[in-house]
Amino acid sequence: MKHYRVNKLFKPGGAVIRKKDVLAANDKQAIENARESDDCPVCDVLSDGVKIGSIV
Repeated sequence: MKHYRVNKLFKPGGAVIRKKDVLAANDKQAIENARESDDCPVCDVLSDGVKIGSIV
């Protein structure tokens, strides 16, 4: 399992409202988990501080 950070955003490219740490087997799973979360209508998914995906 790898550590990922999901940043909930006010709007795409906007300010971070909340940060959440998650564990996932790979990048694809981390992005899918964020996409399925009701808490994440607009989010960035980061791995080691590098953005790997966005949910808008």
